[in-house]
Amino acid sequence: MFTFTHVRALLFAILSVMVLVCVATQSSPKPAVANSRFEAAPEYLPANSTFYTLRVDMRRCASPMCGGYFVKQVNQSRTRCANGRTMIECYVASIDWKGASEVEIRKALVRGTLVSGGNRNGKFGVLKVSEAWQAATDNQPSGDYFRVRDLNVRCIAAPCGTHQAAKLNTTQQSTIAGVNLSIGETNTVDEALKAMTSAEGVIVVGTLADVTGPAGRSKTLNATQFYLRSSSSTSLKPCIKTGCSGQVCSDQEVITTCEYRTEYECYKKATCERQSNGNCGFTKTPELTSCLARK
Repeated sequence: MFTFTHVRALLFAILSVMVLVCVATQSSPKPAVANSRFEAAPEYLPANSTFYTLRVDMRRCASPMCGGYFVKQVNQSRTRCANGRTMIECYVASIDWKGASEVEIRKALVRGTLVSGGNRNGKFGVLKVSEAWQAATDNQPSGDYFRVRDLNVRCIAAPCGTHQAAKLNTTQQSTIAGVNLSIGETNTVDEALKAMTSAEGVIVVGTLADVTGPAGRSKTLNATQFYLRSSSSTSLKPCIKTGCSGQVCSDQEVITTCEYRTEYECYKKATCERQSNGNCGFTKTPELTSCLARK
């Protein structure tokens, strides 16, 4: 026969068991859940700012006011120029490669800074290059510019987040399911795929497209152009005397006006060659300095 004491003891026992079960449940680790998508943090992501495309200034007027280059920040509608103004593109009278490998202008993508320079003809912009990249094909790039790195991630189901795409001149970056480089030659594509495993990666221009598969949805990057970091061993074009009176030393033809100045006579015997800063110029010998002083 149960008494009140028995009932109370039974209730206390049941309550004790419930408390123990609750404590055990809270202290037990939750089982690991397998992720369908993997993220791998890069060991080092190089700076992705101040990247510019270039084009030659074909206007017909006196150098350095004309005959230089127009530069434009990629992925941006406006570019801040050396004079502080913000424009669609900026004019620079010269490019200081600063020991970086010089790249053919139509194939060049550079990272650098715009600064003011000048001489007796006035002030003008100068682009100081810190990185030079060269287009892998002759295709016209279209789309957004990304620095792409291989994250060394492989999955058992697609789509798989295998690459990181950082949009140049922005803080945006995302994990994508691969890159389509079918526009390039086989050996160039192989070189690009290898370069993607390095810290600096490869610059890819293109558009992101949706992809689906057993692992869900993701994005892949379809390239219209891609750029490889230019090697310092790249051969440079020879320097030539150009301009209407041969008063300009450059590695490409420069169009100038044809007004004559007596000082131009000094450049006829001067040596036109690549200088220590990587640019073409007249070597300042005592003879040249003396001749210019007399004019």
